Amino acid sequence: MVLTVGTDYHNHRGGVGAVIEVYSQYYEVFKFIPTHKTGTSFSKSFVFLKSLFVLAGKLISDKEIKIVHIHGASYGSFYRKFVVFFISKYLFGKKVIYHMHGGGFQIFFNKSNFISKKLIKFLFAKSDTVICLSQSWIKYYSENFRTKSLVELANIIDYPVKGTVPSNGDVITFLFLGLICKEKGIFDLVNVIAKNKSRYSGRVKLKIGGNGEVKKLQEIIRENQIEDIVEFLGWITSDKKANVLNDATIYILPSYHEGLPISILESMSYGKPIIATRVGGIPEIVKDRENGLLINPGDFKQIQQSLDYFIENPEIIRKYGALSEQMVQKFLPHSVLNELEIIYKSVLENE
Repeated sequence: MVLTVGTDYHNHRGGVGAVIEVYSQYYEVFKFIPTHKTGTSFSKSFVFLKSLFVLAGKLISDKEIKIVHIHGASYGSFYRKFVVFFISKYLFGKKVIYHMHGGGFQIFFNKSNFISKKLIKFLFAKSDTVICLSQSWIKYYSENFRTKSLVELANIIDYPVKGTVPSNGDVITFLFLGLICKEKGIFDLVNVIAKNKSRYSGRVKLKIGGNGEVKKLQEIIRENQIEDIVEFLGWITSDKKANVLNDATIYILPSYHEGLPISILESMSYGKPIIATRVGGIPEIVKDRENGLLINPGDFKQIQQSLDYFIENPEIIRKYGALSEQMVQKFLPHSVLNELEIIYKSVLENE
């Protein structure tokens, strides 16, 4: 009875694709239409236009579909999903759930022009349910938008595939996974390591997985001669992620904007302490001095202090990691899918 619409989850390159991929694995019948795939501007436009024809055909031919569950974010994603929302609700009369991802939405809305803000408010007001990722986003949306129904649903992650944790001696391995860009704070982190390379050499290893401004990252590593400390792994595919997470000691994400990062949740499921910034829903899952450390975005001093804290107090790594593993249970499939089923039933009952 549900048609899911969002970015392609096959060979995905982001958190939304990761969420949809997990959903797809736990439904015997998973009806899905991709509106976006990685590629050139032309190929992306073609995929989107094709998705609209497929959407119309699906809603005409499949009479079982009652709900269109749209996964959206900011900027281009919002405008694509607005078209899907309008077609689904006003041309075919379907119930629409708008599942909001993306930590930069507040900035996107504030920078939008008058017409775009009207479209955003219209979508929020007319969707049958708006799903967001944390209590902090519930507060923001409830204070700034009118909605029929606004609910929190945890980002789903799959069950961890744990293996033997390698012994790296006294070296602490920090891991970053995500888009290589300023907004994720990765250049801040690498610059801190570069300024303290004599201190961290032989004591710290930073492994970076992702895509984006790769050349800029590699230039910083090369120019500062920190190849012995910082290793760029490239994009980490789903089949390699378990090995990378098992190998890590601590996960770090010094991002400037976030919703509820999948990478943090996945790392917690593998029993890792977390270093992250006080943005979005992160403070709801990372408790300072309990399962990790919270820092302010762009604060080089706090980044250094957080690295030093674990170097100087290695005995608390296991304790923090164990609490991470306990706290992440509500994000695993058995919990999230049960809550999602309740949301679906509630939407259908309000016909």
